Amino acid sequence: MFGIFLCRSSEVREKLVQEYDIKPIAHVRLLNGQERRSCTKDLLTDSYYCFSYRAKNGDVAGTFLCGTYAANHFLELIHHPKLKLFDPLASETTGAEISEGTNRNAGFNDTWHPAAKQLFNAINLIVICWGQAPGGVLQKIKDEIERYYKREPLPRQIKAINTIISRDRGGRSLQQMLDELRNKNNKMRNFRFDLLNEALIKSKIEKSFFG
Repeated sequence: MFGIFLCRSSEVREKLVQEYDIKPIAHVRLLNGQERRSCTKDLLTDSYYCFSYRAKNGDVAGTFLCGTYAANHFLELIHHPKLKLFDPLASETTGAEISEGTNRNAGFNDTWHPAAKQLFNAINLIVICWGQAPGGVLQKIKDEIERYYKREPLPRQIKAINTIISRDRGGRSLQQMLDELRNKNNKMRNFRFDLLNEALIKSKIEKSFFG
């Protein structure tokens, strides 16, 4: 990753935006016991962004992380609003609002479809648990969920995220990953994925990795 995205200087970031389509996936909190490194090669110490990238002239694609300073510069260069912080330690009122990039200000509790809320949470939690996201798939589905946040997610969207979780190196469900994080983060919120599990059963998917 760093061979492509060494982005310590503003000049380098400007060049990268010219060569790659760069889009934000998530803005999340760094938890106790986690170590994440920015594309500047600095260790991240607070919140951070996960971006997807794809070469404008080629098939090179992937994701990278950076702290808020570099992230804000990338967002300025691509003319994208900042994303609200997703904080799994915060209350749902402050930590589970829709990102500013959707141009909506409503919180989950008032307007979101409950299954869409669960899928949105799952996507952000994958980034937190893994410190990365699998290419642009997560970013695309997250964009779709935010755009149609009042609707029930499509079965294909839920199945796609379930498949992504199934690729965890330890074979863990998302809830198992969260349980491990709770060992050093006892103020983590409890996240439910029952509506997503019900949707998988209706689609005759044998195993849920949401937990």
